[in-house]
Amino acid sequence: MIYRNLKDAVLELDPVLIRTMSGFTIETHAEVHRVRFRFALYGPNLDDAHETESGEIETKTVAQYPDTVVSLALVLDPADEIRALEESEILGGFHAVQLPPGVAGNGTEAPKWVVRAHSGSQAEWIAWLGSIG
Repeated sequence: MIYRNLKDAVLELDPVLIRTMSGFTIETHAEVHRVRFRFALYGPNLDDAHETESGEIETKTVAQYPDTVVSLALVLDPADEIRALEESEILGGFHAVQLPPGVAGNGTEAPKWVVRAHSGSQAEWIAWLGSIG
């Protein structure tokens, strides 16, 4: 599925994922913009799960919730989409940086956006951390 805009893609996520989203990246590919959402959500490491003698499933480690990747229409301007999402205040304030092609952190031939959510101010960041902790 290709989303009409970034806000719609976020609103399609589970409310727990929206609340715990720490940031996202946007990379341009041949036919779409790929958005990778990252979450500050940890839970049982299912790769480490095993069945106990009593038949219960047990894990001894925790893992970060996996990233979620969605696609946006290529005709959209990532900067405009980031600005519109920040204005909606769904994910609080943003710290957004555009990495040029070929620099550390961007091995592609197109600009890459790296966005940290809930970072409008230090107070916002602390309040967000407290709300998910």
